Amino acid sequence: MRDADSKSVYRSFIAATRFFYEYGPRMVLLSVVWFVCSLPLVTVGPATLGAYAAVVSVRETYKFDREHVASVLKRHGVSAMLLSGVPLVLGVVSVLYVLEYFASPSTFLLALSVGSAYAGAYAALVLVPTFVGLATGGDLESSVRAGFGWTSANAVGAVTLAMATLVAFLATGLLTIAFPLVFAGFAAAFHVHVLLDPPDHEQATEQDETIYAGADGARGTD
Repeated sequence: MRDADSKSVYRSFIAATRFFYEYGPRMVLLSVVWFVCSLPLVTVGPATLGAYAAVVSVRETYKFDREHVASVLKRHGVSAMLLSGVPLVLGVVSVLYVLEYFASPSTFLLALSVGSAYAGAYAALVLVPTFVGLATGGDLESSVRAGFGWTSANAVGAVTLAMATLVAFLATGLLTIAFPLVFAGFAAAFHVHVLLDPPDHEQATEQDETIYAGADGARGTD
């Protein structure tokens, strides 16, 4: 996985937008499938892992590699379901502490609520690089370690990624019908572009964008 900062996350956001437009029908289908598969809630993890695997296959082969997606889900589907429950449980615990705090105000309860919420948000952030690692064929232990390592080493990039994903979530949610048609496909593409080096056929384009961005920054300084 590559390092990320606010600028690289921004470039990845633009690249993901272009990627979604280029593979529009496939990405809309991916979003709808993710939405339907996530309705039971407990299947959000496997559905998300499958979405990442699908995007990885499209980047590499220009099409959905069903065998790759099926292989990833067969190998890590249960683990993804269990891992995705961690931030959910921590979020529920935080809400319960908040309710208890309103019933009986206490600094200790407030601290527990805030701590649980922070831990849940951090766990959700760690799951992004972890799932992307699993989607590329990594094993569970090394992917979890890489997830923690990447999030710790790229704090600014991780927070920027989370904020950009939240913006996409709110934007598509406000448009109602856009959420099941757009959000999952775009978010998966965005996260994969942030975390993984581009395949050979995309590297030249990304290098050109970096050069142009650097030139624009230099002119702005002048």
